[in-house]
Amino acid sequence: MPFSGRLAATAGGLLTAAALLAGCAVGPDTGPDIVRGDRGAAPADIVTQPALQAPERDLNWRPCASALAAQYRTTAPDGVTLECARYDVPVSSTDRSGATIRVGAVRARSAATPAGAAPIVLTSGDDLPSSRTLLTFADGAGRTLLDRHPLVAVDHRGMGTSGLIDCMTTAQRATYDVNAAGPGRSIGDRAEKLSESARTAADQCNDTLHPDQLDYSAADAGEDLEQLRQRWNVDRLALLAVGSGSSVALAYAAAHPDAVGRLILDSPVGYNVTADEAAAARARGLQAALTAFVQRCAGAGCSIGANGGAVLGRLMSGGATAGDDALADTEVLQALTTALAVGDTSPAGLKELGNALSAADRGDTAALRALADRSRALRLTDGQIVARCNDMRGRPGTDRVASLAADWAARAPLTAATSALDLVRCDGWGVTDTPPAPDRFAVNPLILVGQNDPINGAEAAQNLIPLMLAANTAQTTVTWDGLGYSVAAHSRCATDLIGQYLGEAPLTAPAERTCPA
Repeated sequence: MPFSGRLAATAGGLLTAAALLAGCAVGPDTGPDIVRGDRGAAPADIVTQPALQAPERDLNWRPCASALAAQYRTTAPDGVTLECARYDVPVSSTDRSGATIRVGAVRARSAATPAGAAPIVLTSGDDLPSSRTLLTFADGAGRTLLDRHPLVAVDHRGMGTSGLIDCMTTAQRATYDVNAAGPGRSIGDRAEKLSESARTAADQCNDTLHPDQLDYSAADAGEDLEQLRQRWNVDRLALLAVGSGSSVALAYAAAHPDAVGRLILDSPVGYNVTADEAAAARARGLQAALTAFVQRCAGAGCSIGANGGAVLGRLMSGGATAGDDALADTEVLQALTTALAVGDTSPAGLKELGNALSAADRGDTAALRALADRSRALRLTDGQIVARCNDMRGRPGTDRVASLAADWAARAPLTAATSALDLVRCDGWGVTDTPPAPDRFAVNPLILVGQNDPINGAEAAQNLIPLMLAANTAQTTVTWDGLGYSVAAHSRCATDLIGQYLGEAPLTAPAERTCPA
């Protein structure tokens, strides 16, 4: 059945997934099998999926587990071999000067990984360094993928293990950290102050990076994957794209449609959507993730108790304009969402995070500030700012930020202000040309939607519906009601389905599925 014939079912699956999940019965653990729905038909337009190959030539890998653990202030997962490599790529696909930039990659394998297995290429775009996302896979449910295939994370140019960018001053970074929070400042005042800092930072980074300041987009990161494919001398790549990495993968699929052997879009974001539309979806999605956190933290016996929403409200409202030892609202939100993205979301982990929030509510901000510092290092580097601004389209004027925050606050009271102010971070920065969208797919995509994604929120995935319709594709969509960044990294159910998807036969009905939390 053509995709257009399944529009109501597919769109409904994304738009009302929470309602569908709420209907799942609670009972004994049924194991890793998919919990199958009763909608949709089998994707019938692709009979056999293209073969995946092991690299004929490889990169110069070297052990780097301890270096990665030190870089990301974590521990290397036991029983997993981590190796790093770098390769040079053209700064721009249209530049004939011969200028290059260095891109970093990290490979993860287990003792069971077959020697001749085709690799899965992982990208998490500019959300987090892909190498850090890889560590989450290697230390969680996603580790089962390593027993079948090596997982190779390619860091977005300018961050992670790729060549880093250093173009902003300490004062400018400090303003970004708190979105210009300060005593007595309204949202409008903060937007003006942040805009001043952003424009100055843009001038400095443009001077530092000239003439390559517009070569850090998702489309450029997609071309870095093509360079890897050519070095490997394989026909196609199996892509696992998490969060904003979906934009990298879709840009690659548009430019090199027949070089995509598998396409897994995990917790995806909208592609080429306007800045205010993307920010509004993110605000609502993050609000839902915080609500889920509060509920599950209460169930785990967290010290914030059943009234955890009030604790978060006090921390964010109290720090919206305050200085001294208080954390700004932006810092609180970033600290909490990053901890949920890369930290322990088991009951014990949630209790520890709840203790940090409770202590901050009492005035002891040390633990929460440490989480904020960790978040800053992972999500707000100069390279990430450059990349996000390169891809931000249709940015609203600074004078609209306060009204946008007010409009979004009804549905996203804890996240509206930060989501709106984040738009101002790109004032004065250059934006790349809009890349084309894929008009066809060589394979039917597999889309995994995390209902409680703490980085982008689940609503961002809805913006992909028009793209899938236009490409007349027959994707399989899986929703997961767990808490964390990346469905595949946390759900054994999802990794088992990925294992099937990597085979030669396409996935069969149903086209809409759910995985238990």
